[in-house]
Amino acid sequence: MASGLAFINGVLGRFLFREGQVARVREVSARFRLVELVGEALRDIEWSAGDKVQVYLPDVGLMRTYTPLMWDRQLGATRFLVYLHGDGPGARWGRTVKVGDRCRFFGPRGTLALESLSGPVVLFGDETSFAVAHTLRALRPDARSAEFVFEVSSPQESTAVLAELGLGEAFVVARRDSDAHLPELEARLREALGRQPRAHLVMTGRAQAIQSLRGRLRSGDAVVAGQKVKAYWSLGKAGLD
Repeated sequence: MASGLAFINGVLGRFLFREGQVARVREVSARFRLVELVGEALRDIEWSAGDKVQVYLPDVGLMRTYTPLMWDRQLGATRFLVYLHGDGPGARWGRTVKVGDRCRFFGPRGTLALESLSGPVVLFGDETSFAVAHTLRALRPDARSAEFVFEVSSPQESTAVLAELGLGEAFVVARRDSDAHLPELEARLREALGRQPRAHLVMTGRAQAIQSLRGRLRSGDAVVAGQKVKAYWSLGKAGLD
């Protein structure tokens, strides 16, 4: 295992990955950090809102996926919002990464083609979805053209982070044991879809919440123009792409 990691970190890594340097790390809150990368390899890159990058964690030989908040192809710079949840490899990287560190990653690659959506959008997600919601808001600065509903562990912390990202109007619903908060999420999504006739529904975040809410919405009279779905994580699984 050690020799395999050394091979990827060394010669092979130069061909497989783009590489940038951490130029800035900022504590947004107790569980969120902004990490900015810069480098020549980041110049002249095609990036669209909703694209992903997969950051390589050399100490453990694993990848973790993030949605860039932005990409400046002239300067060669991008920025991630890292959610520090639990004690997995991604959270440990997010807590320890510092200015000057080298960072290797795949991408950007398409995952949610937000720019292709016409008409209003309603987005559901959680803390792992804040970045993709930010890119959608940048595409649609008119607050009436996109609405956001999130399940979160700390409504107070999440509301402050969302406000900093330009999403202060988003609805947040506190998670409860045994998913007892799902009826409230369903009601919030129905209200948003009612205000946005024929909206596109974008569902991201926790796989179990997405599955349950899709079933609940199908059983009622919610009308959508289309759906895009991307689970970022699932209970009992690690490192979803």
